[in-house]
Amino acid sequence: MPAKPDKREVLLQTALRLFVESGFNDTPTSRIAKEANIATGTLFYFFPTKDHLIHALYAKLKSQSQEYMLRAITEGASRPEIIKAYYVESLHWALDHQPEFSFLAQYVHSPYARQAGEASAAPHPILTHLEQAIAHQEIQALDTALVYALLNSHVLGVHQFMLSNAFTGQQRQEIIQTTFELFWKMISP
Repeated sequence: MPAKPDKREVLLQTALRLFVESGFNDTPTSRIAKEANIATGTLFYFFPTKDHLIHALYAKLKSQSQEYMLRAITEGASRPEIIKAYYVESLHWALDHQPEFSFLAQYVHSPYARQAGEASAAPHPILTHLEQAIAHQEIQALDTALVYALLNSHVLGVHQFMLSNAFTGQQRQEIIQTTFELFWKMISP
């Protein structure tokens, strides 16, 4: 007999689907519980409020995406190679995990991200590499947070472009390579 799925995980997966389909405001907790086939009281046992649920889902997905990208960074790679690996793997993860990526994008552009504040979030490991690249004059002497924002905005834009067109795997790889080269030219000293 297969193991019963973890109720907390079922709630998170159902919330992910519904938040991506309908947005945060148009997804009541009662609907999440109903579609998860779990009592509303059980939902509130795991997540006292909808805000707690949204923040928990964000933390989980952010951690998963970071782990995925960090596995792609090889030991002994140069900083430019690490930045490129982050860019390439961010796009691969986004294309392979579209609902998760859509949720993360929705979250960071919502009041929830401002509520949580940067103090509660652990800095992304790529920030250290960006800081070192700036210190070693491998990229322009810009604010690290700005370079990180440009990098993530580039990923978001390229991801949306690739989703809006039917590209082959080879074409996607070429687009990823070309757009990274464009990004690198933008931040090069």
